[in-house]
Amino acid sequence: MQPAENGRLARWDRVFALTSVAPLGGFVVMHALDYGRVLLGAEEIGARRHPSPAAMVAEALFVWLPLAGHALWSFSVWRRRRRREASSTLTLAHRVTGIGAALFLTDHFVRFRLPILSGRAHPGDSLLRLAAELSSTRGGVPWIAAFHLIGTIAVAFHLAVGLRRIADRSERLRASPVVRASCVAAGVITGVVGVLTILRLAAGA
Repeated sequence: MQPAENGRLARWDRVFALTSVAPLGGFVVMHALDYGRVLLGAEEIGARRHPSPAAMVAEALFVWLPLAGHALWSFSVWRRRRRREASSTLTLAHRVTGIGAALFLTDHFVRFRLPILSGRAHPGDSLLRLAAELSSTRGGVPWIAAFHLIGTIAVAFHLAVGLRRIADRSERLRASPVVRASCVAAGVITGVVGVLTILRLAAGA
């Protein structure tokens, strides 16, 4: 492969990574703050009024469309990397959790966000709706809560590895133990806060 083509692919790889890490990081930060409030005893999360048209457009442009594009683009990138790079356990885990994260985010959008954007649900009822869904069972099994636990862990792992991959593209960042620890910490905090919140709401606490 020619150097020019390698450079072009490297630039597209950076764009590909950013279409996941940037919107997913924003999604995680917003939800981690809300979930942290739940763990501290908050009885309401989310906005008190429906989002404005401008806010909905911004949300679509900076969160959902980049994530959807990343998910669709990923299959092409995976095929190309499989021909060029040796596979590893971490790479396989990153891809599997990417699929899990995509399914979880799609379910989250359809189940919780879309009703708010379409006006069928009020943002102030978000916590009550989430608690009702997570505490529900079918055949005595809390399937939705279980799916949310798996999805949260997938998002946490995929985000941490994605951050580390971006850092590895810079020699200075790759050599920094602080950066490596920060990537791990981002995943751990996301996973722990999310899992604890899901368990609390699923238990009806």
